[in-house]
Amino acid sequence: MAKPKGGKPKLAACTPDDVFGALRKLGGFSTTFESAKHTKVTHMATGHAATIPRHSPVNRGLLKDFVEDYLVGKCGLSESEIYKHLWC
Repeated sequence: MAKPKGGKPKLAACTPDDVFGALRKLGGFSTTFESAKHTKVTHMATGHAATIPRHSPVNRGLLKDFVEDYLVGKCGLSESEIYKHLWC
């Protein structure tokens, strides 16, 4: 996929494996499988948790909220660092 001008991907077809792979590369997260449909992700430094659906693709609006509200807002990561690893 070509990189858009703004530096952010469109996040249109991300699979749960894409999201979990990006979190592994970022480091500092643990995952707990709650059910066949959802996975709980916990940021080890802050203790904040979020749930990721296991269906594919992950809804684009939900993923955008996960990045902006959880990863940036609660975990304190930068968008540029996240989008280095999350391209789908």
